[in-house]
Amino acid sequence: MKHLLNLLAAIALLVWGTQLVRTGVLRVFGANLRQFISRGVSNRLKAVLSGIGVTAIVQSSTATALIVSSFVGQGMVS
Repeated sequence: MKHLLNLLAAIALLVWGTQLVRTGVLRVFGANLRQFISRGVSNRLKAVLSGIGVTAIVQSSTATALIVSSFVGQGMVS
């Protein structure tokens, strides 16, 4: 039971931390974010390099995947 509770707490912290990062990114880039993302994912090579760069900065591939899926949900990335 304790392991399940620890797992749920870890998941909650990951989701909360990802929300904080996403909010920070949206505040920093604001209106230019859509243009910045469209340039970063204009072709597959740029998309891969952008993903590697963001993952290196954020230090979490899971957080990067959650942020990108959030952007896809908002229609910022196709």
